[in-house]
Amino acid sequence: MCVIERIEGMLWRRGFFLAGVRHAMRNIFLVSAMLFAAGAVLAPWTHILLWVALTALVTCWNFYDLAKAVQHVLPASIPEGDRKGEAVTAIVKKRVLLRSQIRLFITGIFVYIALVVFHASPFALAAGFTVPVIVIPVTLLALR
Repeated sequence: MCVIERIEGMLWRRGFFLAGVRHAMRNIFLVSAMLFAAGAVLAPWTHILLWVALTALVTCWNFYDLAKAVQHVLPASIPEGDRKGEAVTAIVKKRVLLRSQIRLFITGIFVYIALVVFHASPFALAAGFTVPVIVIPVTLLALR
């Protein structure tokens, strides 16, 4: 079994049933992992690629949680007769927003430590944050 099939199976078992979301998550993870491998190899000479990779892994972690929550929490728990959206509002407030804000806070701490303590390049961190922004549209366009 190849790596792509193993990642697909792992994501399927964790509840990523929509093909587009699963493929996007898989591709973000693979790009982040390849960047990390390349950054680890090149670490003795430059740390820029390693910081790109670490930031890409953090954004992969953020996208994983947000995609899983949106995919499962929202559609499954909306009652049929809920025309005002009260159930959706309660769910978004309690789960999606709270969890994403906690992850954004942790991401902020990561960025602060990377910039202040380790003197990472801001451009490397910005490049890592753009990995999902590039990978998601490319993946979804490829599925058409």
